[in-house]
Amino acid sequence: MLNQVSFVIVQALVSLKRNIWLTIASILTVMTALILLGGSVFFLANTSNLATSFESQIEIAVFINDNQNREQVIDLRNQIQVMAGVDTVELTAKEDAIIEFQESMGSSSLLEDLGGINPFPDKITVKATDARLVEGIANQIAEINGVDKVRYGQGILEKLIQFTDWLRWIGIAVVAAFAFASFLLITLNIKTNVNSRENEIQIMRLVGASNGLIKWPFFIEGLLLGFIGGIISIGIVGIGYNWLLQYIITTLAFLPVVADQMFMISVFALMLIGGMIMGVLASVFAVRKFLK
Repeated sequence: MLNQVSFVIVQALVSLKRNIWLTIASILTVMTALILLGGSVFFLANTSNLATSFESQIEIAVFINDNQNREQVIDLRNQIQVMAGVDTVELTAKEDAIIEFQESMGSSSLLEDLGGINPFPDKITVKATDARLVEGIANQIAEINGVDKVRYGQGILEKLIQFTDWLRWIGIAVVAAFAFASFLLITLNIKTNVNSRENEIQIMRLVGASNGLIKWPFFIEGLLLGFIGGIISIGIVGIGYNWLLQYIITTLAFLPVVADQMFMISVFALMLIGGMIMGVLASVFAVRKFLK
């Protein structure tokens, strides 16, 4: 058994060396395919992150009736806090609101200019756990006694959710398209490699080699081609994405980008494992017709 394994591995390595130009072409094909695949995964992650960032900025502004005292306002806040789907609740008292407005206007006598009358109501700012829950939560809050008005960007919210959904679907479509293209590129290349060695396969069959002894070297070759191409593509995508991250952080800091190290390592692992699996599967499909 050990001798057979050694033979298969040696045969695969010898074949890769003997057909060096086909080997280089296959590695470059795998590398190109995985660069496209890895880049599309990062594109999906960032479009999804951008969509989530947009949605997280949606707030429900709840304005309280002036006839509510401090205890009633706090009770209102507590009622909203325990609602299903509510993430955060922040109370801004009318006294704090006018101070903030004065500071933003660069004035310190606004209240005096208004004759001591504070026109600002108490306000509760609410964020939902999901942007799709905002309208329902806002409608519930509007029914609470003591609430004057509720604002959450009616008319704009629906368009924003539609836009973020499109962002996510575009990202998914790009990944799916490049994953298919990657597998197709690798399969066609390795199939060409195997077809060029048809005579070698026929000779092995004539001398009595079993199907396993014929196909396993090709599977090992596919695995090695996927591994080498994966390593190179990881280096290229890693350097490229890191450069892009630094560029965005220094020049377009307002754009939310995915910079989580664990996520990046996961993508690189996916590229490497995916390349190896596609290499083996491509070899399976290519060799199969010669073994029927």
